Amino acid sequence: MYNENRNDSMLQNFHMTVANAAISRFGLSAYNLVVIWVVLHITGSPALAGLADSMMTFPLMLSIVVGSVVDRIWLKKEIAIGAAMIRVALLVLILYAIYTGKGIYVVVSIFAATFLLGFTSDVIDSVRASWMKVFLSEDQYKSGSSEMSSATMLAQGAGFVISGIIIALGDIRSFLVLALIFLAALLPLLTIRHARYGGSGSVQEYIMNGIRLAMGDGRIREVIIIGLMGNFILGMAGIMFISLVQVGFRLPAIYVSMIFGMLVFGIAVGSLLGQRISGNIGRISIAVYAIIGASFFSISFVKNGFLAVPPSFIAGLAMGIENVAINTSLMRIIPVEMMARIQGAFNTFGIAATAVSSIAGGFLYESAGSTYSFMTVGICMMSVAVMIRFMRNFSSMAY
Repeated sequence: MYNENRNDSMLQNFHMTVANAAISRFGLSAYNLVVIWVVLHITGSPALAGLADSMMTFPLMLSIVVGSVVDRIWLKKEIAIGAAMIRVALLVLILYAIYTGKGIYVVVSIFAATFLLGFTSDVIDSVRASWMKVFLSEDQYKSGSSEMSSATMLAQGAGFVISGIIIALGDIRSFLVLALIFLAALLPLLTIRHARYGGSGSVQEYIMNGIRLAMGDGRIREVIIIGLMGNFILGMAGIMFISLVQVGFRLPAIYVSMIFGMLVFGIAVGSLLGQRISGNIGRISIAVYAIIGASFFSISFVKNGFLAVPPSFIAGLAMGIENVAINTSLMRIIPVEMMARIQGAFNTFGIAATAVSSIAGGFLYESAGSTYSFMTVGICMMSVAVMIRFMRNFSSMAY
């Protein structure tokens, strides 16, 4: 079915998978902030800017279908390359809309392209989830998860930081640079070499088997529930940070880049620290969510952009530790032939259900203001920490 002998070439494949993930995340994080900034500039509405950002998560409602197709198909590398090429074409579509000079065309093209970018990202993410299990041996799961998480988070942080510079280039140059980044992400995929593997059952059977495992295993089910709540709150906080800088403090885009950059840098550092931590997943997660909640709550008292940086870094540090702990634990209990489907289940039941989080965050900020909106998300995140104590399957997992 696949190469059981994890030799140097398999490890090289894993490093190329990490490289593809890092470059892609770099491009997507820069793209997200550029898109939010452009839509906010054209429309003046944080809610519409949040909707533009959320368009990338809507395709994840079909993520379990995508994961089932990826698990079944034997041409995993080819489908990933095709999705990467479509990404570049979508940026060309936005460039054409900008060239017309009509704001409505730009906004519509951004909404459409962002939706399709979410779909192509889902395809590539599903392939990478399957490859992670194939290219690593069990004793490499923790270090591999740490490498993947830290590399992608550093790349995402760099994307947030560079987005301020990209925005300053102007609309046409901004999206041209983003197109070149997505083109560069294609190169590591071309170097991956491994024996093909897949299945022969129907896609419907693959979908049902994935749902049965995700819903039937209490550990996986509770991870999905926690991820649903946590990601929804984080999605709200994201658009609130941008609104705080642009609307509240009336600062340039570079300050958004600085705050998000430190948040993601914290995640990268936490991911590196995560491989050195062991213990009960429940206790680790309770501490993590409490720290994140307290960090967000403290931002409600911030009166300038610089003071938002330290709590952002601390929240990111906690998120990074949690990412490695969860990913490592799940890799140990999910069989290789189910990896893409379970990744799809996490997206479908978790991330996709939070597709309206950016919209909710925009409306919360508009109605409650900066102080009470950040207090609200902080309290909600600390409430998740309390709920974890009562999730017995999740709390019993060892890391």
